[in-house]
Amino acid sequence: MLPMIYMALVDESDLPDFEQLYIKYKQQLYRVAFSILHNEQDSEDALQNAFINIANNFKKVSDIPCNELTAYLVIICRNAAINIYNKNKTIAQRTAALDETVTSEDVIACADDKEALIQAIKQLPQEYKDIIFLYELRDFSAKETAKLLGISENLVRVKAHRARKMLKSILTGGDGS
Repeated sequence: MLPMIYMALVDESDLPDFEQLYIKYKQQLYRVAFSILHNEQDSEDALQNAFINIANNFKKVSDIPCNELTAYLVIICRNAAINIYNKNKTIAQRTAALDETVTSEDVIACADDKEALIQAIKQLPQEYKDIIFLYELRDFSAKETAKLLGISENLVRVKAHRARKMLKSILTGGDGS
């Protein structure tokens, strides 16, 4: 993670001081992010965003008295985590709204029989076939499907919605609207 953050530093002479700061505070700031997000990947993203912000403003940060520095860094990390939390919450709300528009029952109702549904699924791109198989047919949760496929839960829901919409379109011969 550090090489990407190094690029944000304006003055390379600050590199040793920044590395010390990173090593000293990364675990503490990760715990702050994790306490808000309860997710390793999102917490790491928040930590990275926080350190990029710190690197971008390193001259100002290095001028902060030592007794105030920890509080300042925690605030930056907490805000980065809250931003990710809010973004995830917004995506989840949009996804929930999407899920209500085309349901699995709608797709099944469009299929004349099981064979028609199987043929329609075969026409989907592989990424959507995987989602349909795990999330819809095998009843894995979004979290389980995400873990198996190495993607986010929100992406599972979005792709499931898109796959249902494509299936409905294939089965009805329509344009998917």
